[in-house]
Amino acid sequence: MAISLRVSISGQKRQDRKIVIHKPDIGETEIFSLDDLEYSHKRDYFKSGIVVCKRKGMSFTNGLECEIKSQIPFQAGTSSSSAIVVSWINFLAQLVDTPTKWSNMTIGELAYLAESIEFQEPGGIMDQYTILNAKENKAILLNCNDLTTKYIDIDFGDLEILLLDTNIKHNLASTEYNTRVKECKQALETINRVNDKKHENLSMVSLEEINYAKNDLRIDQFKRAVFVYNENRRAIKSAELIEKNNLSEFGKLMYQSHEGLKNNYEVSCKELDFLVNQTKKIDGVIGARMMGGGFGGCTVNLIKSNEIPDVVSKIKENYKSNFGISLKAIIAKPGSGIKVLKS
Repeated sequence: MAISLRVSISGQKRQDRKIVIHKPDIGETEIFSLDDLEYSHKRDYFKSGIVVCKRKGMSFTNGLECEIKSQIPFQAGTSSSSAIVVSWINFLAQLVDTPTKWSNMTIGELAYLAESIEFQEPGGIMDQYTILNAKENKAILLNCNDLTTKYIDIDFGDLEILLLDTNIKHNLASTEYNTRVKECKQALETINRVNDKKHENLSMVSLEEINYAKNDLRIDQFKRAVFVYNENRRAIKSAELIEKNNLSEFGKLMYQSHEGLKNNYEVSCKELDFLVNQTKKIDGVIGARMMGGGFGGCTVNLIKSNEIPDVVSKIKENYKSNFGISLKAIIAKPGSGIKVLKS
């Protein structure tokens, strides 16, 4: 689902060829020319966004001046980068000539290219798709293989979604994410070969096929395949439980998901594990897991509203005493996707 924290971009065309981006949140202004779009794989999403848009046929004659603000914590596993890139490309599509009116699908694909391929970081389409297509008070069950979508009503009653930000990001995050993608691809190749199959991705593989190929898989490849198998089934089961408003069972799946991310996908860290384990001792918390790419960022918690002040206070104190780091708490209301307002 999308959350109510937002990125906003506002601006207009310039008479020259300059792109001027004001970032008041961090007190910076980025300036570059449309005639110099060289970048060095350092997450320059604004340049790479223009590059992929030009490849798609967008015609840049004039520069642009804009202001970008974000309520989303950076590097917290809350898809802040995707929110910025999707907003930026959608902003460009409103002000710059395109061959045809671009659909959300096109904008999502371009954002995916700008964010992943341009930086040699293989990612998925889930974040971009959700930012563009989310509906208020609805969750999305997304099949990333064919982008078929089912919207599910969210009615959490007296429960809230609480994000606990570890305020750390270990250096392993980006390199290990790429390693996991590689390990999954290797596992799929071996499983297909041993079982004489042609599955296009691990979500199509059965547990029997994984076990049949176990002796040919490295232990890390076996664990990744088992995680993918189980996590896909947890996602589908979660949708059913939310529809039935069986939130206690849904919470159990959140904890199971974290255990899988910790033990089989191996992308958690001691700070995330500490926060999830802390919630297991508290009656008001229904479920918890890490979110995002791992090795830091946030945990997402389903918690009774009236318990939040006490729970946050207690966990903050314990976290500070264990790690010497301040914990940030964010209430994440289910929100709608991208909006365009023209003045």
